[in-house]
Amino acid sequence: MPTVQDYNRFGEELEKLLLLRTAPIALKMLKEESDVPEKALRPKRDLGEHLTLCQAFSLVRRQGKTVAMLKEDHWCVWPVIALGLGECNEQCVEEVHDKLFIKDPDVGREVFLKLFPRLEYGKYAGLLLSPLKTADFIPDVVLVYANPFQIRSLLWVPRYHTGTIDDCTFEVEFSCVFATVPVLQTGKFRATFPDPGEYERAFSDEEEMILSFPGNKTEELVSGLKYFEEIKFGYRNLAKVMKYDFPRPQFYDDLFKMWGLDQGEIWKR
Repeated sequence: MPTVQDYNRFGEELEKLLLLRTAPIALKMLKEESDVPEKALRPKRDLGEHLTLCQAFSLVRRQGKTVAMLKEDHWCVWPVIALGLGECNEQCVEEVHDKLFIKDPDVGREVFLKLFPRLEYGKYAGLLLSPLKTADFIPDVVLVYANPFQIRSLLWVPRYHTGTIDDCTFEVEFSCVFATVPVLQTGKFRATFPDPGEYERAFSDEEEMILSFPGNKTEELVSGLKYFEEIKFGYRNLAKVMKYDFPRPQFYDDLFKMWGLDQGEIWKR
């Protein structure tokens, strides 16, 4: 079983192999408040303010901070519901079912009750986040913010091992929820679009996606990325092939002939 130091190395290797702009995030669910390490940033305690979960992700991957998010640290309702930190009773359902950007509120209610992922209420006290390369814990989930081509390279690995890629259901809202809770529940890979709130308040870039996966699959991913690099199909190996003497319109050849220059294949379109 990989050690904490192994996971730190995996974090460094992921950044190197994929030329990532920001650090992969290690996430660990916490059973008790006493599980929070003293060095971790506690937003309410240490800043006198609160964070959304996506803002915590941003601090971790961009600034290298270790952040603990307990119930009192949150400033967004959705992860409080999804992580089981706040009880989602009938009053909660009434408040949120028509806030899902779904035209028919009855459909919104059904979607929320059946499809919005939630952990058991009260099971966890919160979660701990750190850059994978410096985390001092074994992650339950790893999140990688990357461009679509880097995501493709990552997803090649499970396809190489099994012949298939885990089914990914895309969402355009609640990115902090869908990038974490379904992975905890199913143990499968998850590709997620950053939602509007994450774009506006946590500075996700327009070309970014999130690939999240169980922490225990990190070693396999890194090993697979190394294999593809060895056979020259890694992210750093792939390059567009430039054809030099490409086909051109007839008048190009006519002018080149007049100037005493070489002619070539005529562009037929």
